[in-house]
Amino acid sequence: MSLTAVSDHQYAVVIQKNTSQDTASFGFALLTSSLIGISSCVAFFFLRQRFPMVYEGTGSCLSQHKSKDRPELPHSSASFFGWLRASASFRLDDAMDHVGMDQIMMLEFTHLSMKVMFGIGIPALAVLAPLHARSTGGADDDLSRISLSNLDAESWILWVHAAFVWYVVLLVLYLVWHVQHRKFRPRRSRWLASMPEARATTVLVEGIPEYSRTEAAMAKFFDDIFGKPVVKDVVFVRDTSSLIPLIEVRDELSEELAQAGLQCTAQHDRPSERSPNSRLQALERRFSRAAAAAEEMANAVYSSCDFAHDAAFVTFRDRRHAEFARGLRYSESRGHFAVSMAPEPSDVNFSSFTRSSASVEKGSALVGRLLVACVFFFFLPVVVGISSLLSVDSLAHLVPRLEVWAREYHYITAAWEALLGTSLLSMLMDLVPWTLSQVFSRFYRLRCGTKGQHKIQRWYFTFLVVFVLLVTAVGTSLFEAAARLAREPLQVWYLLADQLPDATNFYLRYAVLLWSTPFFDLVRCFPLLYFWKGLQAGELPEVAKQLSEPEDQTFHGSGARSARWALHMVLGLTLCSLQPFIPLILAFGFAFRRLAYGYLIVFVETKKSDSGGQLWRAQMQHTQMGLVIYILVMTLILLDREESMVAAIFAGSSGSLVVLYWFWWPSLFDLTSLPVQQAELKPACLGRGYDEGETSTVQSPSPYLQPELRQTLPVAALLRQDWDEWDRVRATAVEPGSTQPSSGADGAICGSSRPGTACRRPTRSLLAWVCPGLSGMAVRE
Repeated sequence: MSLTAVSDHQYAVVIQKNTSQDTASFGFALLTSSLIGISSCVAFFFLRQRFPMVYEGTGSCLSQHKSKDRPELPHSSASFFGWLRASASFRLDDAMDHVGMDQIMMLEFTHLSMKVMFGIGIPALAVLAPLHARSTGGADDDLSRISLSNLDAESWILWVHAAFVWYVVLLVLYLVWHVQHRKFRPRRSRWLASMPEARATTVLVEGIPEYSRTEAAMAKFFDDIFGKPVVKDVVFVRDTSSLIPLIEVRDELSEELAQAGLQCTAQHDRPSERSPNSRLQALERRFSRAAAAAEEMANAVYSSCDFAHDAAFVTFRDRRHAEFARGLRYSESRGHFAVSMAPEPSDVNFSSFTRSSASVEKGSALVGRLLVACVFFFFLPVVVGISSLLSVDSLAHLVPRLEVWAREYHYITAAWEALLGTSLLSMLMDLVPWTLSQVFSRFYRLRCGTKGQHKIQRWYFTFLVVFVLLVTAVGTSLFEAAARLAREPLQVWYLLADQLPDATNFYLRYAVLLWSTPFFDLVRCFPLLYFWKGLQAGELPEVAKQLSEPEDQTFHGSGARSARWALHMVLGLTLCSLQPFIPLILAFGFAFRRLAYGYLIVFVETKKSDSGGQLWRAQMQHTQMGLVIYILVMTLILLDREESMVAAIFAGSSGSLVVLYWFWWPSLFDLTSLPVQQAELKPACLGRGYDEGETSTVQSPSPYLQPELRQTLPVAALLRQDWDEWDRVRATAVEPGSTQPSSGADGAICGSSRPGTACRRPTRSLLAWVCPGLSGMAVRE
């Protein structure tokens, strides 16, 4: 199919071209969005009165408002506008300690977007819109009359557009530079300085060779590098696949034993009258055997090198050495001894540390990429097919009377056809993050939840750009667009520049329909549903609240939200010269997001794991991409007119600023580490200090220990107090100058001369002597 053979039917289904009824359709979209927003606010007010726990913080945020070390946030009253006043009055810096840096930078992105959209939209509406309206393009609709499609061939107006491109580029680059230096950098430094000690002093080491997969060997490895004892603890990620079924059996028997105990208590009014219950005694014996089997397997998994994966969490005695350790290179191969910042302990995805071969990992990643490609290539045909079935013509064949009714009420038919493509595209787009998350969780090795959100953000943004912004050039099939791109790479962009000015009113309706989304999210439909189901099941309100949190992290997660908001910024940048009214509509949309999501994130939603700015950096990169698309589209539009060749070159030369900005200041988007001078060099509060005679009275288990081991191992196996024996074993574990453990070391650790067999940790005789009763006690989460 050639470029000229692509019919207009594709745009009638997905992206509609400008028509004479666009002003009426825009009014209908504005009315619809306003009604949805107002009704959502009213429903939120009454639901908040009826179910206050669904719309209040769970303690991670609100309970800390009165902390002496943290600024106090404004109180959210129960009045109709109480949430609005609370959301508008708090400062982002005051709320950062309550919700984390990622969430605060998402709200900061709404501030940046409002500045960009108002800074572009007001001059565009004041300068470009009158110039378009005075042209003789022949548009018969008010919205089309102020768009670029109504512009005639007057060369001096085209020069105004070329100058406006430079204005947009300079404004956006300055605002990005300003927010990076004035907002992001100070908050990044503050986030690093206030990082919890367990995470600040811990690094994740991956690609550990088999001969180094012991705690003593890893401690000796880093001690030799720094020339003194610097490692406080080493926790290997272990294969617990044989332990998890035993824990499940033990927990099932525990629940069955508890139910049997309640039944036995109900049958006897007084304890003295209870008779022996054979079933209860049998359950107790079965539970004891199951608990013993699980504890025995947990000890074997915790102590043997055979269960250790090639990854470990190494905790240093102070933060300065941890910062140095992250910046060093330990092997010529990137896959060996790869050191990175450890994620939050509660965010670690231990299931991703599987001991699979390299070929299996590559095959799994290849399957994941193929599935993502299928999502891209088959999405648009599904949209086209469904929208064709839901069109008035298709429905008239099923219901003959509908055709007569459609001719009689033609204005409703026009509104249905106008909003069908926009609404259908938006609803189907909502399913994409869930699909991507399923693919990533099954075929990619994501070490933590924040990595998954970052991956969703990047792929979802690419998906939205292709199927919302570039859909006019893609057509009805991504296969055909790829074939055209292979034959004539520039023709796709020429097609976009040719078709996009005639489809601006569609994006205007799309932008105004986005106004209702933040207010609809205030209702929190799914958390409310889960909370209500918990109450109906007889759970306490506090338990039902825990069961309903957090909200869906695929669509409402920080990754998907960041991708959608970045798309709206890119839409405003790309279409600001084509339809001057769009940036102002998007500016008000970002203002509504700041109010609604400012209340949800700070006062309602639970605190999420934090990446320290990775999502923000991706949003800034996406903004730069939006500038590139805008410059390319405007240059091609001006090149399409013979009298504006020089103006097109002038407008295209503004891309040099983006290139220079990208390559001259690469550190502007870097996630800087904490300066070494600010990293405190002090003994760790857990374990021992630098003085060999200095010992602490209590040491807690590492927070990076896998939950199944933490729940099963006895306390005596989790706490390490015999530091003299540990240092002696660590000092003799690896012979100086050798690359593999010696037989004597393995004998000391494992009781065997063969490396990698039955490795045992040093005994904890001190704790066993002080409190022998703790040996059978289990530590629960």
